[in-house]
Amino acid sequence: MKTTHFILLLLINTHALFGQKVETLADSTRQKTVWQMKALYDQGHFEPLPTHRLLSNYTTANHWLHLRLPPGSRRLRYLEVENSRLNQVDYYQVVGDSLIEQVITGDSLPFSTRQFAHYQWVFPVLPDATRPTDVFVRVAKYGEVLTTNVRLWEPTAFENYGRTRYLLWGVLAGMTGLVLLLNGMVWLATADALYGWFMAIVVVSAFHLGAASGLFFQFLWPDFPIINDWYPQTLSAWLIVLFQVHFMQKFIGQTAQNSRVFRWVNAFKYCIIAATVLTILLLVLRAVPAFYFRVLLILTLFFSLMVVPLAVLSLRERLRQREPIVLFYMGITTMQFLILTLFFVNIGYGRTGHPLFNFTNEGLVLVNYLVDLILLSLGVLYFGFKRYRQQNEQLLTTLHQQEQAQSDRIIEALEMERSRMAEDLYDDVGAMLSTAIGYVSSVQRKPEVREKFPLLTEARRLLDRAVENLRTVSHNLMPKNFAELGLAQSLAETIDKVQVTTDIRFQYLVVGQERRLDASTEVQIFRIAAELINDILKNSHASEATLQLVFHDNHLVIIAEDNGPEPPEYTNLHSKVAFLNGKIDTDISSSGVTVVVEIPY
Repeated sequence: MKTTHFILLLLINTHALFGQKVETLADSTRQKTVWQMKALYDQGHFEPLPTHRLLSNYTTANHWLHLRLPPGSRRLRYLEVENSRLNQVDYYQVVGDSLIEQVITGDSLPFSTRQFAHYQWVFPVLPDATRPTDVFVRVAKYGEVLTTNVRLWEPTAFENYGRTRYLLWGVLAGMTGLVLLLNGMVWLATADALYGWFMAIVVVSAFHLGAASGLFFQFLWPDFPIINDWYPQTLSAWLIVLFQVHFMQKFIGQTAQNSRVFRWVNAFKYCIIAATVLTILLLVLRAVPAFYFRVLLILTLFFSLMVVPLAVLSLRERLRQREPIVLFYMGITTMQFLILTLFFVNIGYGRTGHPLFNFTNEGLVLVNYLVDLILLSLGVLYFGFKRYRQQNEQLLTTLHQQEQAQSDRIIEALEMERSRMAEDLYDDVGAMLSTAIGYVSSVQRKPEVREKFPLLTEARRLLDRAVENLRTVSHNLMPKNFAELGLAQSLAETIDKVQVTTDIRFQYLVVGQERRLDASTEVQIFRIAAELINDILKNSHASEATLQLVFHDNHLVIIAEDNGPEPPEYTNLHSKVAFLNGKIDTDISSSGVTVVVEIPY
């Protein structure tokens, strides 16, 4: 009793010769020759493919395909058997009892065994002019799902189609190289490991896709067919899952502190690592048991299925915060989940012999690869750069805060030194000047001394002036009882003292409810107002001046006005205002000078 294994075939009638039926038969013994299969064909054991679409499940049999071309003109055709992952592909062209052409190849043999240099299996067919030409193709893919497409091409059409496919693969390779180059440059510039993990996903996915398509076998390792084995493909698929999960954690910032599923995701990663290490050890020690293939198949399905719910649970925890980076990755994950669901649904329909469409494992990898390469790459560059900019801004803010704290310490030390100098001047120098005034006064009481030394009167006047100037200097350095009086009252005392020593008529106004600030800020504001007053005294040549303190809800305004004709000559006013993050505006006209200083609280 014969056993028929189904093979998925896509038959394209590119010429009238291909209108003949294609038939198939499975050899479960894997021992039959082409002549035995021809005898079985002559006896009618081959079965036609009525719908031209058949599917084989996991199989260990050899599968024979037969196509009979009627006699006609000797026009060259190209027979293409798609699916570069076929372990064995043997081509036989028979006319009558003569074997015209024989090609023994497969991905388990060096690439040079192929008759035609192509990443798929391509065989030139030259039909006989007088007798029918039988084409037999033996294909095998042991222990895996066997899918293949068969096409018969006109030479010109095949060349055009081949160039188009190689061009598209070349464009994809160029895009991959560009993405790797761009992310590599950003990785070097930012030292952010996120770009490195994304590059790892792209590299492993590119290996998996390139090996599955046969392009890497043609161009990278034509003499090492062992790389085409099922194990490297399986391990690369596991690494894709591992890198994607780890990349997800880095991309959305998942940690043990902000995620309850963090330890489960890590446990999943450790399972993949353990399975990978165990498989590599068994391969190196040549101790792979017979049942291990089924174990690998189960693990591959488990890893592929578990990555989606773990990603969904990880993202669900952060969806309430509406973080753009989480929403973006959720969209990518949803797209990949839909593709994976569609793939497994198609497999279910395929087992009934009626798949929805011809969607292979390689097609699934290609679609996910394009999603990662295009959409995820844009997201990595955008959000990675955004995070890098935020880190730089945070660093600049920290540096500014440190500089501010250092400046505060310097100012505090300077103010302490000013206070000490003011106290020393007032207590020590002032006391000595007062004692000198007392001595001069006691001597002046004697008429004979006053008449003999008239300069004592001038000396007394100079000493009195020195004491007054000393009081003014010490007050400007640090008004006595400044902390108790506050900014407004201290400035009022300063204006009163200045008014005694100058002909300029000062007016001092306080508008709004006074708001007490921290001591260092009030001292700096006092210094600003003092410099405004000193400039009016020294440079303005004014007869009238006004100083106003205006307290607003969130800022303080100092307004200094005079009717002098001369412009101001400030020394450190702008730097003092900038230190308090304030703004200064000066208006100079023929009627005088107006300076407005705005300082935020």
